[in-house]
Amino acid sequence: MLAATKRIAKELCNRLGYDVSRIPRVQNTKKDYSKELRQLGVEKAHYGSGVRLLSTDWVNIDLAPRPLDSNKVYVPANLASKQPFESNFFKFAFAEDFLEHLDQSESLIFLSEVFRCLQPGGVLRLSFPGLRGILRRHYLSSDYEGASVGQTQAYTIWGHKHYFSEESLETVATHIGFSKTDFVEYGKSAHEDLSNLDSRPDQRDLNIYAELTK
Repeated sequence: MLAATKRIAKELCNRLGYDVSRIPRVQNTKKDYSKELRQLGVEKAHYGSGVRLLSTDWVNIDLAPRPLDSNKVYVPANLASKQPFESNFFKFAFAEDFLEHLDQSESLIFLSEVFRCLQPGGVLRLSFPGLRGILRRHYLSSDYEGASVGQTQAYTIWGHKHYFSEESLETVATHIGFSKTDFVEYGKSAHEDLSNLDSRPDQRDLNIYAELTK
């Protein structure tokens, strides 16, 4: 019975574009992928990639099952733990709609590890639902019913855990050691490598777009 259930689940995942055989059995790896990435000339990290894999000059990183796409670089890792890369390795990093899936303590680990892995002067671009946008969109009345609906729509349905505001993000970034926090517009960046990466225009009134420089 268990074997049949696993087979059916695997078939369903494959139809959705996932390869179950590539799912790591552990939640993190002690392997350091830096040497392999250096050989490939990869110096940009796409965190929390999900099913959207960026081109071969990026390494896509996630714990979730990966799409069946052998042409893209992918590393399995638990991003709420120590990352399997050398310090001062990446020039650029990007995470879209990922930060809200971490609770506050997990996000502190993630951002601290991104800071460690970025080269001096390296930049992390973040795109994620901000607290102000969440309140405007989902918390429409200041009573129990309104808060309950907001909880369902903003947290439960999507598995979201925590929302930063601009102020709290800047506070955390400064404490970790980032030299600068810039709040930018959808798709726009002073860095060509980080331009036009955002893929969800329907969330412009909801998301915060920020770039943190090490």
